[in-house]
Amino acid sequence: MVLDEEQAKMAKAAGERLADADRAALLARAEYNTVVRRMHLGGASLREIGAALGISHQRVQQIVDAAGGSWWRPRKRDAICTFCERPPSEVQKLLSGPNVFICDGCLALAEGALAGKPASKAAALALANSGKAECSFCGKRRSGERPLVIGPTSNICGDCAKVCRQIIEDSSGGAVKR
Repeated sequence: MVLDEEQAKMAKAAGERLADADRAALLARAEYNTVVRRMHLGGASLREIGAALGISHQRVQQIVDAAGGSWWRPRKRDAICTFCERPPSEVQKLLSGPNVFICDGCLALAEGALAGKPASKAAALALANSGKAECSFCGKRRSGERPLVIGPTSNICGDCAKVCRQIIEDSSGGAVKR
């Protein structure tokens, strides 16, 4: 049997288009899963998300779990910011993680420390320069690629601070509301 060179070229080109389509599908799936998880982390229930997307709440739970889980919980009445110890009644927003809470004010201070802005006298948050401290939200240790802000009783890494900011912006339409 003789190999048809023209068909081989066509098959190779089709294979490259298929590989590109596979990559695009993987990226689209990851983006979809991330957005579904963000909706849940922002406070939407599994059933609300499922109804909005036309899928079952069980499928939403699978997507949330596959995208990293739902370790942020809705605000509790007795929850206080573990960075400044202010109750929900004294802050605009309070986000919760695994046994840790951060208010919008402390998040802003942490973002300032991560950006290298000098801390005020009242700010008890500082950028970690050494040690083996870990983020109270994700449990990952400080590294060259993962800066960490140290608080009196809790810590937050740059990645978790970005996620917290995104949740606040998504839940308030871009502006923090009181």
